[in-house]
Amino acid sequence: MPGEIAALRSFLKPYEIPSRSRLLILTHSHFDHIAGVPYFPEYAVMTSSAWDRDNEERAIRQLEHFDTEFYVDRPWKQGSLPFAKIHYPVHHHETVGPFQFFHTPGHTLDSISFTYKNVLFVGDYLSSLEFPFINASLPDYKHSLQVITELVQQSSITTLVSQHGPPADGTEILTRIDSAHGYIDDLCHLVETAKQQHDAWSDVLAQANSLFYQGRPIPLGLKSAHERNLKTIWEEYHQSLHPSSFPKS
Repeated sequence: MPGEIAALRSFLKPYEIPSRSRLLILTHSHFDHIAGVPYFPEYAVMTSSAWDRDNEERAIRQLEHFDTEFYVDRPWKQGSLPFAKIHYPVHHHETVGPFQFFHTPGHTLDSISFTYKNVLFVGDYLSSLEFPFINASLPDYKHSLQVITELVQQSSITTLVSQHGPPADGTEILTRIDSAHGYIDDLCHLVETAKQQHDAWSDVLAQANSLFYQGRPIPLGLKSAHERNLKTIWEEYHQSLHPSSFPKS
């Protein structure tokens, strides 16, 4: 929100000295991660080299919907959020100054994570508030979890920063990774069983909505994300079926 971004600008001001580079790292192209870019016009923007302009365009439309629904004013006021001007598209394993970047698709096609000293920043992965949001593909998501796990185990990572909710330290990092795998395994098991039993999509959806995450029911506000995850996994397991077998968007 604009007030939060203004607070960030105030916090950063003492550090904005001529001898320091000013970089804005976008971990992926969802609207809540790109809306702040125009507030930092003097910062150079870094993204994945696989930045998804199509997803960014969808995100801009979602931001317009959000702002008009909740009466939020932005610096541009007229028109739409402009596309991000990307100065540094980073590649997998690329090092830029004190940062090392890793492509971690799955949440989106263009998700990246990066390390700074012993801190690992993972975008929207491994939040304490959310189960995995699989907006790209399950194989990519699982592979990215493996990349993150290897970084934690092999790079002396002591703190993991997710962009939703508090960071994780020490053993809490691996606990979050285990929770993410557990959630994905539960959905995969449900879909595999349904395939063997020739269950309909409606039956699978009803069973999925009774699942728990971290010992709690799926929150009402996150049900749509939960159902999107199920649909993604369902379709990936039924690629050989006629499209009419897929749930409608």
